[in-house]
Parts: sequence; C-alpha cells; structure tokens
Amino acid sequence: MPANLRSGASFDDHDAPATRAIHAIARQAVRTQRAETARKRQRAALLDLLAQTMAEMHISMSELNAARRMLELRGRQRAGAAE
Repeated sequence: MPANLRSGASFDDHDAPATRAIHAIARQAVRTQRAETARKRQRAALLDLLAQTMAEMHISMSELNAARRMLELRGRQRAGAAE
C-alpha cells in the first residue's frame, strides 16, 4: 500500500498548494454569490423607497428624468474641468 494512503492523506505535500487554491476559489465564488444576492436585495429596497418617496412628494417621471439629465451634465462638466 502506498505511504500516502496508509497515513490517511488523499494527496501528497506536492498537491497541497493547488488544493488550497481550489478551495480558496470555491470560497471566493460563494462570497461573490452572497454579495450579489445582497446587492440585488439592496437594489430592490432602494427602488421601493424611491417609488414611495416619489409618490409621497408627488415627483413625476419627467421631473426625475430632468434631474438625472442635470446630474449627468454636471458630471461631464466636472470631468471636463478636471482635464
């Protein structure tokens, strides 16, 4: 029987870094999936809050779109001034 099987190890020391890397990648994938789930939940909550606020404050879509255009214009102006 090979020495590594007798000791209970399923891999020798040479494979350990690769195995650790595989496990680290799997853990990172799980963390990434959880973060994406949290981001989607937060986005849905933000959209709900935005809709409620717009209804309570009587903000129309045209007002919202005008504000978005102004925000984009200010961002472009700042980017141009920074150059």
